[in-house]
Amino acid sequence: MQSNIKNLDLEVIGQKMVDFFSSNIEKVARASKFVRRKSPITGQVFLKALVLGFLEKPKASLNEIAQSCLDLGVAVTTQAINERINTFSVAFVQNMFCQALLVFKNQQPLRLAILQQFTAINLVDSTTKALPDSMVAEYPGCGGNASLSGLKIQLVFDFLSGNMKQVEMQAGNDPDQAYRGYLQMVKENSLTIADLGYFCLDAFRVIAEKSAYFLSRYSYPTVLLSALGQKIDLVKLLQAQTEDMQELSVLLGSRPEHKLTCRLIILRTPEKVAEERRRKAKEHAKKRGRTLGATYLFLLGWTLFVTNAPASMISTSQVYDFYRIRWQIELIFKLWKSYSGLNHICAWRKERVMTELYAKLIGIVIVHFLLAPLRNPDQIWSGREVSAVKFKKLLERFSQRLKLHISNILLLIKTLDDFMSHILRFALREKRQTHPSTCSRLATFIVPGLA
Repeated sequence: MQSNIKNLDLEVIGQKMVDFFSSNIEKVARASKFVRRKSPITGQVFLKALVLGFLEKPKASLNEIAQSCLDLGVAVTTQAINERINTFSVAFVQNMFCQALLVFKNQQPLRLAILQQFTAINLVDSTTKALPDSMVAEYPGCGGNASLSGLKIQLVFDFLSGNMKQVEMQAGNDPDQAYRGYLQMVKENSLTIADLGYFCLDAFRVIAEKSAYFLSRYSYPTVLLSALGQKIDLVKLLQAQTEDMQELSVLLGSRPEHKLTCRLIILRTPEKVAEERRRKAKEHAKKRGRTLGATYLFLLGWTLFVTNAPASMISTSQVYDFYRIRWQIELIFKLWKSYSGLNHICAWRKERVMTELYAKLIGIVIVHFLLAPLRNPDQIWSGREVSAVKFKKLLERFSQRLKLHISNILLLIKTLDDFMSHILRFALREKRQTHPSTCSRLATFIVPGLA
């Protein structure tokens, strides 16, 4: 197997890591007032100990972070580390996280022709994390059975490049539908995919005005108009359908500022799947003392999408598989929470919670930076993909060496080369025979405009 690893410029990758952990850290540490006088715990030592320490042990205690400092040649106590975690450490590590998002950018897009029609495939979603009750004033949660205090992390992830493009913190009770920050990431000829929680005609209009594209599930009862401006009765339209797959050109929304020209993709849901949807919907409604209407239950027998991407870029039969790409962001959040320690921040002091959160997020940025160019390790797509979970576990084994060699470019490159060789041998997924992965299916698609 000819490995794409041979095409990686490990010197460039290594130099970015060396520069990030050396060149600008002390300046940022002083500007944020984390460093105000001479101390063995410099900004550089603190950041390396936290970020690389958590990469090695996602559930590391302060005692283990102190050990991480000793690995770097600085002997400090657990109490000394605890005392340095304050409002200034939060500002310092937060600033370095913002820099990490800018520095660690993969330049090798997935080699899938169907995706490379777009400048980016922006996946938008959020994940929440419970916080100590003492943080409720700043980060109120959703209440009920949930924590009183909660943090919502809004993420824009470019699936084409594998880069984290935007990360924003919100209160846990902020609704996704009101979030507009992701629109800053929309560039010409990009595709944005989000779930129904982000369905918003105003946002779709902004995307279209930027000469970009959106793909979303349709949210009933949003008004649908024919090309001539006549209101479409969706239920009658679906009742008259004889095909399992159909497409219509429609105007989305009734207000003058809307009436967005787009395609309505109609897919008949298999009966067994539809019945399971209805069963779960009824069970969910019963718990809340509600009764579902006949129209809602009828619509569960259909899967409806709206997009302004032309059929010359995404054919009718390809829309469903394109939307399935959105599931990748759920796998990303699982990687963050279960394997990168984001769910394991058990401190009760606000400053420690936020310092640890941003340190782990820097580590997560590095994980995606190293993983992105390896997602498909072959020159030609062969269905051999790198497992993100296996990748992360291997990175934990190598983090001690990375920590020791992070200031020596030659030793760091050698470590990275060894790490990449282990990835090829131990981190590949098994080929799926019956249920191909999303990328494997996309690899079989012919670009509609070139067909």
